Amino acid sequence: MTTLAERPTDSLRGNRDFTWLWTGTGLSFLASQVSAYAYPLIVLWTTGSASAAGLVAFAAQLPYVVSQLPAGLVVDRLDRRHLMVFCDIGRATVIATIPILWIVGAISPWYLAAAGFVEGTLTVLYRIAERAALPSVVTKAQLPAAIGRNEARERAAGLLGQPTAGVLAALTNWAPFLFTAVAHLVSLGTLLMIKSDMRASRSTKDSHPWRDVCEGFAWMWRRPFVRTAVGLIAVSNLLFQVMMLLILVLVRDGGGSTASAAVVSAVAGAGGVLGAVNGPRFAKRMSLATAVIGANALFTVLVAMVAFVRHPVGLGVVFAATAFVGAVWTVAITAHLYEIVPGEMMGRVASIATLMAYGPIAFGSLLGGFVIEELGATGTVWVCAGVMAVLTALAALSPSVRNTGS
Repeated sequence: MTTLAERPTDSLRGNRDFTWLWTGTGLSFLASQVSAYAYPLIVLWTTGSASAAGLVAFAAQLPYVVSQLPAGLVVDRLDRRHLMVFCDIGRATVIATIPILWIVGAISPWYLAAAGFVEGTLTVLYRIAERAALPSVVTKAQLPAAIGRNEARERAAGLLGQPTAGVLAALTNWAPFLFTAVAHLVSLGTLLMIKSDMRASRSTKDSHPWRDVCEGFAWMWRRPFVRTAVGLIAVSNLLFQVMMLLILVLVRDGGGSTASAAVVSAVAGAGGVLGAVNGPRFAKRMSLATAVIGANALFTVLVAMVAFVRHPVGLGVVFAATAFVGAVWTVAITAHLYEIVPGEMMGRVASIATLMAYGPIAFGSLLGGFVIEELGATGTVWVCAGVMAVLTALAALSPSVRNTGS
């Protein structure tokens, strides 16, 4: 008979390797959030150019488009801990050069763009390696609790990263990057404390990864609703990246500080957290078609409201509501995907959907800078609201949205 002490437990208490991994990755995520927000923030405040800020943000976010699939192939073939150590060393080194060059007066937006691209590439590799390594440091019974803690950690890092960047930038332009470099070094120290074997299975070396990726793409293409939903999310994400850059411009033009701009973004992040927490409740009370069409209609109204709001508090409230609606919509669609995607394809479909839906965010930053300078703040708002209205109409008229079984 199995005794109580011998039974597997889902408690993570006493799992030192998970604690080290969770802590180090949390610091790494926070550091990445701080630098990602600091790049366009610092460039906009020092140069006054929205296009320059958008270009630097684009360079920092581009790896999320071009590096995800190659990073996944690397992670499945090498020791995940070694990869994470390499990424922390690389990021700390690259980011540490920014304060040095700033102090000696040799920094430029082009260098920030290059540093952001390198850091972003290493961050993509780090995050995929960490996710793949999780089953190596927890038992099967502990996995659900570990996933829950990781989700809370990422949301907390996203919520804290923007105001932290703003407060540090208010001290000096290079302070956010010094913080990021130090945080990556601390994260490196936690990784070195992990004793679990995180090496990938050797059986993957004879597989055909690109064939597997193509199979995932083919599965998505045969599902009209999935195609439509991912397309709607992709365009709306691009628009919201334009709007987030516009928020920085509005706050700066209104005489606000970098700290106040960061607080506005943090309030929007809090709305997203509340939406994610309450998303399952809303998803149970409405059809998927109602969630998709209703979310896009609300997006249209909320985006248009920015044309009449200029105070940072009002902007924060509008974008908090937008983030809340977006999170509810995301929860509803994700739940649907879990119902219809075969278990053996879940990883591939999820990674491809994420790439397609969130990849345009990088181009939104690049596009936003030029659109804002050409059309001005009000013109940009009405263009974004008009595109959202078109998306709402397309969703309402789409047979694949009305027939979610497709």
